[in-house]
Amino acid sequence: MHVGVRWAIVGVGLAVALAPQPLPAQDTTVVDSLPRRKAGHFHLGLTVHDYGVSFGNAARVSGIRLNVQDAELERVNGINVTLWKPQDPMSGVVNGIQAGVLPGSESVNGVALGVAGVVTERRQRWLSVGGLGVVSNRSIEGVAVSGLGTVANRDIAGLAVAGLGTVANRNIHGIAIAGLGTVANGEVAGVALGGLATVANGRLSGVGVGGLAVVTDGALRGVGVGGLATVANGSIAGAGIGGLAVVTDGRLTGLGIGGLAVVADQELRGLAIAGYSVDSHRIAGLSVSPYNHVRGPQYGLAIGVYNTTDELHGVQIGLINRAKNNRAPFKILPILNLHL
Repeated sequence: MHVGVRWAIVGVGLAVALAPQPLPAQDTTVVDSLPRRKAGHFHLGLTVHDYGVSFGNAARVSGIRLNVQDAELERVNGINVTLWKPQDPMSGVVNGIQAGVLPGSESVNGVALGVAGVVTERRQRWLSVGGLGVVSNRSIEGVAVSGLGTVANRDIAGLAVAGLGTVANRNIHGIAIAGLGTVANGEVAGVALGGLATVANGRLSGVGVGGLAVVTDGALRGVGVGGLATVANGSIAGAGIGGLAVVTDGRLTGLGIGGLAVVADQELRGLAIAGYSVDSHRIAGLSVSPYNHVRGPQYGLAIGVYNTTDELHGVQIGLINRAKNNRAPFKILPILNLHL
């Protein structure tokens, strides 16, 4: 199914759009050979042993720090306000409040607020709000809200909300909501809502909702609701609902409802309802659709127009009922067929 290939573009596109843009390519042979210039830490401060109020690029402040552009920041305990994005490489830990147009640091423990966005190199914890994006090169923990994209190069844990996309290059644990897509290259555990789609390249455990589709390359454990389809490359245990179809390459255990079809390649155990067909190699339970097709044994009840199974151990009710394991003339019967 290659869900990762189909949806990698979503994550890459959001990451590129929201990440700080590199300078045009240049010959780095000479540049890399030069020693890195140390950032100046010129500042004016009403401080005593770094405690108080500082104006400028102070390396360490416990209190309030106001600066135009951060460079080689070490630590702020309190409030750090910076007007523009930091110089590369991002550095420093902010314990408290980080605010500005496009503030960035190595880690933030507290509240990060950015008019354009919020960026961290390692970790954002507690509350992050970005007008366009909230981006971490590693993890986002707590609550993250952005106008366009909330993106973590590793994990998202907590509540993540984005106008366009919520993307984790590894796992999403908690609640993730996006206007277009919620995408995890690893597993999703919790609640994931996508205006167009919810996609997990690993397992989805909990609730997944997609305006068009819910797609997982692993197993679905819980509830999947897709406007067009709910698709699992692994098994589905719980409930799968699709406007057109519910499809699994493995086993469906629980409830499957598809506007046209419910397809469980290996086995269906529970209740399946479809507008056109229910199809599986093995069914144990109740299947209701115009065309119930069981390529192996059927245990339980099938209700439809045309019911067919290779091996009936139960009851078929429909216009035409075919049970290949019955002796003639009981292989094909109208209205009712059974093998108990």
